[in-house]
Amino acid sequence: MKRFLNLNTVYIVAALIVLGVLFIPRAVDIYNLRTQGINYFTNDNENYHNNAHPIEGEYTIEIDLNNLDNNKGKVLFDDGENQIYVSKVIAHNTNEYELFFRSSGSSSLGGATIISGVEHKHNNEGLISKFQAKAEATYRGDTYKLIPSEYSGLNYSDADEFGFYLKLPEELVPDFEEEGMIDVTVTNLYINLWAEKSF
Repeated sequence: MKRFLNLNTVYIVAALIVLGVLFIPRAVDIYNLRTQGINYFTNDNENYHNNAHPIEGEYTIEIDLNNLDNNKGKVLFDDGENQIYVSKVIAHNTNEYELFFRSSGSSSLGGATIISGVEHKHNNEGLISKFQAKAEATYRGDTYKLIPSEYSGLNYSDADEFGFYLKLPEELVPDFEEEGMIDVTVTNLYINLWAEKSF
């Protein structure tokens, strides 16, 4: 009877060791993915491919210049997994504004994607981020080019941020007091991909 209990104990311990060897690395990967988000992949060139390329299309959003807080959260792009939305709009003068967009991506253990106005690509020096998006504003049939302002790398767990300056002619300012809605169209968005390498 004593020998039987000892043999069962050995089997149980061996099974626990095998399960630990199989599941602990996976649990560590899941924990790192949850805490680091997309940055988990950007730091691992050995196990993940990185690719970035532009996506076609024009994406338009209506911006309220009379009530800047109303713009927060408005969605510019949403494909079900990736989203770009207005994070804030700042007025610098009566005719100068700065629009900020935040891109939110998706990730799993197999890889990650983020669609953004910023290209994130690896080279010999590490991860390089480059502002790529273009934007213009349309008001009453006239078009005004927006100038890139600030952008971030992947400083957030699954997001980055990019912005544009909007400078309008002084003579339009009185019009905005009555009708402050302006259409902003963004093009040249980039899809940034990280996919697990198959060995």
